Amino acid sequence: PVVVPNKSEQTHLSHEFFHQNAKALIRQFSLSKEQARNIIAACPNCQQLAPAVHVGVNPRGLPVLELWQTDVT
Repeated sequence: PVVVPNKSEQTHLSHEFFHQNAKALIRQFSLSKEQARNIIAACPNCQQLAPAVHVGVNPRGLPVLELWQTDVT
């Protein structure tokens, strides 16, 4: 017989192999945002690549998706 892991094990195994972001985990496994973020936060490989995203508001004068250019000379 084929043994299929439960939903929690499937999400962890999937993230360990593919390293999906929270949005992909939510879409694929019908998780809450908090559950998806907890799975990503528990992954040591993902913690090395990118810092945790802080939730909050943009400061005044910093529109969403605005490109900033700096001169490093």
